Order: sequence, then structure tokens, then C-alpha cells
Amino acid sequence: MFDSIKPGQQIRCTVIKEPAREDARQTISRLMRQDADIKRALKSAQEYRMRTLVVRSRGKRPWEVRRPAARHAIPKQGATWTMSHAPHFIPDFNAVSDFVKVEKA
Repeated sequence: MFDSIKPGQQIRCTVIKEPAREDARQTISRLMRQDADIKRALKSAQEYRMRTLVVRSRGKRPWEVRRPAARHAIPKQGATWTMSHAPHFIPDFNAVSDFVKVEKA
């Protein structure tokens, strides 16, 4: 799969089948978070959560009411992302090779 792709090249990844196992789902989500658009959306959501953080009193101490994190990297069938290829991602791609198609961008 990665014989013709050199490190640093852009690759396009597509989810061809939705994984049933939770560990495969998490691996694909972790790979999807390498996309610049998804990174930007997650960073923007994190900054918004920190700006709108509510601090209440609990036991006469400040208690931060934390909001759940945004979900932008969801491995649904047909989801596509672009990322830069690096050799340390190869074991992750091999683990989810049944669910993800990789090609040059």
C-alpha cells in the first residue's frame, strides 16, 4: 500500500467500511485528526469551550463545569481526509486496512 508513497507526500484516505470494533474506530479517528481542517475545527472548539467555561462553587471551592469535547473526526462510511504521510503511521494503517483506502492526493 505504501510502496509508491514517499514520506512527506499528501495522501487521501477514505473510510470504505464502518468498523464495528471500538479500537479500530479510535485508530481511524486518531488518523483523521491529522487532517488540517479537522485540527483547525477541534482547536476552535477547544478555544470556545475555554472562553465560555463556567466556574461554580462546590464545597466553597471553585469548580469548573467542563463541556464535552467536540466530535469532528467521526469514522463514518465515505468520510475522507487528507494528511501528510509519515512512516510512523504505517502500523496504524495496517491495523485498519480493512476499513480505510489510502491513495496519493
